[in-house]
Amino acid sequence: MARPREFDYEKVLDSGLQQFWRAGYESTSLDDLLEKTGLSKSSLYGVFGSKHEMLLASLDRYIDTVLQANIEDLQRGPARVAIMRSFEKILGFVPSSKICFLQVCATELAGHDQLVRTRVRRGLERLQRAYRDAILRGQARGEFASGVDADALSGFLITNLYGLQVLGRAGFETDGRRKTLALVLNALT
Repeated sequence: MARPREFDYEKVLDSGLQQFWRAGYESTSLDDLLEKTGLSKSSLYGVFGSKHEMLLASLDRYIDTVLQANIEDLQRGPARVAIMRSFEKILGFVPSSKICFLQVCATELAGHDQLVRTRVRRGLERLQRAYRDAILRGQARGEFASGVDADALSGFLITNLYGLQVLGRAGFETDGRRKTLALVLNALT
């Protein structure tokens, strides 16, 4: 008979997620994961199977919690305000802000890891649909021009969101990124 778990699975997974998010997959050692999660090596392998499987579970957790919270926030209030709030929340606009975990995984692994690529794409598609729905809501309420293709515009928003994150990581000034964001949002009208 298997022993019952003596730890909180979600808390352990969140600790692993934070480690991968901060350091990336390749720079996270097994010892880092053991230290952050408080698990023994046998427990980590018993629950997740491997470091890679823990990463995949972390990606799923990120999509279902952090990304989903951002998506739900896009559904609140006027569309323009919701989109602006989403960008500012995700971008952070402070030097120590984390970039999106999807971007971390896409940049590091998605080019050669089909399982990671599939999850990253699923997350990005969910976010893009949420932007599209906000754009359609804004068009219906007269906030945005109705003649603009909402699918193309949501792709434009995603592209600029991740581009602005890269600029932030490269040390570009907050004021310049805010000005770029203003131009991006002007494309909605």
